[in-house]
Amino acid sequence: MIYCEIVVFILSMRHYFLLGLFFIPAVFQAQVDSINLLQPAAVSAVTSDDRAPFTHTDINSNELKSRDSGRDMPFLLRLTPSVVVTSDAGNGIGYTGMRIRGIDASRINVTINGVPLNDSESQGVYWVDLPDLGASTSNLQIQRGVGTSTVGPGAFGGSIAVNTLSSHIKPSVRISLGGGSFNSYRKSVNWNSGMLGEGWSMEGRASNIESDGYVDRAASNLNSFYTSVAKRWDDGKLSFTTLLGKERTYQSWFGVPQLVTKESTTDAEIIDWAAGSYEYGYGSDTERLTDLLANRRTHNYYNYDDEVDDYGQNHLQLHLEQQLGSANMGLTLYSTSGAGYYEQFRKDDSFSSYGLSAPLFPDSTSPETTNIIRRRWLDNELKGVTFNVNRPFESWGLNAGASFSKYSGYHFGEVVWMEHAADILPGTRYYNSVGDKQDLSVFMRATYDVIKDVLRIQSEAQIRSVLYSSTGIDSDLQEVSLNDSLLFFNPKIGFDYIFSDFNRAYASFAVANREPARSDYLDSPQANSIRPEKLLDFELGYSYSRSVWGAEIGLYYMNYKDQIIATGALNDVGNTIKTNVPFSSRLGIELQTGIQITSRLKWDGNLTLSRNKIDFFSETLYDYSPENNYENIIFHENTDIALSPSVVGASIFGVEVWSKKGVGVNLEIATKYVGKQFLDNTSNDARSLPSYLVNDVILSYSHVSENGGELIISLFGNNILNEMYSANGWTYSYLYGGIAGMTTENYVYPQAGRNGFINIEFSF
Repeated sequence: MIYCEIVVFILSMRHYFLLGLFFIPAVFQAQVDSINLLQPAAVSAVTSDDRAPFTHTDINSNELKSRDSGRDMPFLLRLTPSVVVTSDAGNGIGYTGMRIRGIDASRINVTINGVPLNDSESQGVYWVDLPDLGASTSNLQIQRGVGTSTVGPGAFGGSIAVNTLSSHIKPSVRISLGGGSFNSYRKSVNWNSGMLGEGWSMEGRASNIESDGYVDRAASNLNSFYTSVAKRWDDGKLSFTTLLGKERTYQSWFGVPQLVTKESTTDAEIIDWAAGSYEYGYGSDTERLTDLLANRRTHNYYNYDDEVDDYGQNHLQLHLEQQLGSANMGLTLYSTSGAGYYEQFRKDDSFSSYGLSAPLFPDSTSPETTNIIRRRWLDNELKGVTFNVNRPFESWGLNAGASFSKYSGYHFGEVVWMEHAADILPGTRYYNSVGDKQDLSVFMRATYDVIKDVLRIQSEAQIRSVLYSSTGIDSDLQEVSLNDSLLFFNPKIGFDYIFSDFNRAYASFAVANREPARSDYLDSPQANSIRPEKLLDFELGYSYSRSVWGAEIGLYYMNYKDQIIATGALNDVGNTIKTNVPFSSRLGIELQTGIQITSRLKWDGNLTLSRNKIDFFSETLYDYSPENNYENIIFHENTDIALSPSVVGASIFGVEVWSKKGVGVNLEIATKYVGKQFLDNTSNDARSLPSYLVNDVILSYSHVSENGGELIISLFGNNILNEMYSANGWTYSYLYGGIAGMTTENYVYPQAGRNGFINIEFSF
């Protein structure tokens, strides 16, 4: 059945294959310098090697640095296969996100030096908490699909392993200064001691990034600090690493009404829409409507001066690597702590929504509502340990590991100011809850060379136990009482076959299980308790590589049971509301190619064609009319999964314009195409984002002096053809008087038009 679906899919996509011959952009990555960058054991445990039967892309520090204009990590990875990125502020600084094969960040397992970065409760990845991370990254690997077994949470459709533990032989200092559109500025300094006496080395970085954002008031002030101290001996290494981040970001997660992003929309049409926008109050708020008319695409729903997210996060990691005879052992202790809040101004809120009674005025009357400023806090900590050991034998190898982590997250809200305060003091808490999570996992991976240097079989298995509980009062003043115990078994098997020095094929089958996130438990609209999801992942690939060109084709079929998918709506803090669907699947083809056209001109490309379907989906619409106040359920079959475009591609031309006597001038022209995306799971064109094509240009000048110092000046031209597009959005539909009275609200996140940045880097 699976193979029949693949054949039908290939035939249905034949026109796109012809397109792919002319438009493809993968990113064939250079190998990491084995002298300067030594892969630590903790990173090796969560990455795939060249012969692993899983689809992956490796990126080194030079490639990251060449595209680094101070934007968050997702934008540095935007040209890799099957990746779609978005930015709340519109320019890649602040809150950003990425999807791989249409899979959101809460299902992408991200590690830094083998330590989980995903938040234990939300399972999301908040890159804004570690700004300028790319400047400290030695190399990283993106795995698409389930990928290899890891300690800790299993990947559920994708993983990113970031390595910062470099080992530069020579001491160096690198200073980066940059500035560009939207009052964006970057200041960064990196230092490395090189190898000191008795095996000691030190490195670090301090960064500050500021931007007003493309969207009005979507400003960011981001600071980060990184250090690593290492001690080496003949057969081992001990390192202590800290990553500290502090962000203050103005909220822009609400988006803008989609109709204002269309140039043909008149002011009268916007005013008419606002008059009926009961759900979000544009019609009754003259100031907000005036701002919407004036700014349109760059409008920000929020206008309170301190509508900010203010959060700090600290990562502490201790890594021990030791050779034990023929085996290699890695042990990691880590602590990730964070604390912060987002502040909000709320107009005309009821006292009961804060558990308060209205005050009594001297004339014996009471106000019905009040204006209020509140803060919602999160104070959390994750502590854990990972252990892995690798033992090679003559024709086979064994890798085993274990992990344990304990998480505590305190959620509480405070009243900062209230117009009708009575005896309510600033700092009064109106809700308080705690979430606790314990995560225990063990895995084993075995490889066997059936035919040496030709056929290798790899099998893996992970057993994972998750205990999650949450008690207290949530932000909606509802009592929280969760207690879930889950046990998962995640097996994998695959083979790798090398036909010749330039022909290779691989295939794999993997099972992944994953628990719901905290918000899935609390906000799911379905009547029954939300269930964990299960994935069966089939991967098949073939690559051909010669001295001047190479190509790779990969087929994947991801079959889900109880997949947790976005409904298209948001909760009151901007997170997507999700629900289970019994059966769904993702079927796709990923093409990659790289050609050295001349000694000075090369072309890389990738193209993903996919079909992302839900077998059966029920949509719930609420009717708010007094005479029809009920839920209306509409059933859908064979619909598209939200925010999963069927076509994603990129193209990269690299030109060596000039190279002589330590002077180089290079040009990169990059194109990214993303097909139409549906905002919910109904395949309704009225709830979709149009396709878009974005072109970026990077012109860089470098000069290496005789004493080894280097000056690099890079000019970044982003979206040079001024494409007006949105990469993300949400939708909400409701009824007033039956189906004939249905209203659909689409909100999108416009991305910046033509903009630029200049970065000056000096190293010595």
